[in-house]
Amino acid sequence: MKYLIDTCVLIWLSIDPDKLSRAVRKILRNADNEILVSTVSAWELALKKDDIIQTDNLENFVKQACIRHQLTLITPSLSHVCMVKELPFHHKDPFDRLLIATCIVENIPLLSADKKIALYSIETIW
Repeated sequence: MKYLIDTCVLIWLSIDPDKLSRAVRKILRNADNEILVSTVSAWELALKKDDIIQTDNLENFVKQACIRHQLTLITPSLSHVCMVKELPFHHKDPFDRLLIATCIVENIPLLSADKKIALYSIETIW
């Protein structure tokens, strides 16, 4: 099964995995699952990284996380971006809105602790 992780899950997986829920850790450990991380998360970290992660090389941080945790890096498609327009405004964060749109288009769950995301028509797991 495929899952998309949000930015917080990427950070916690890389820096403090004990913050992840038991359900999320179980999904991440299952070798049969394909875990996706969007370049949207890298974009978010590029704007907020000094507050969140301690690295001088964000690109290396994301690439190493993908290698270490067997994550598949994906980029938003035109369909993903256009789906954002169809979303109700339950959530104002543009990064999360694009992750939500990605999950809708790809019909996959999102691993996230963000309770606002549950207001959308996607499966969220925490």
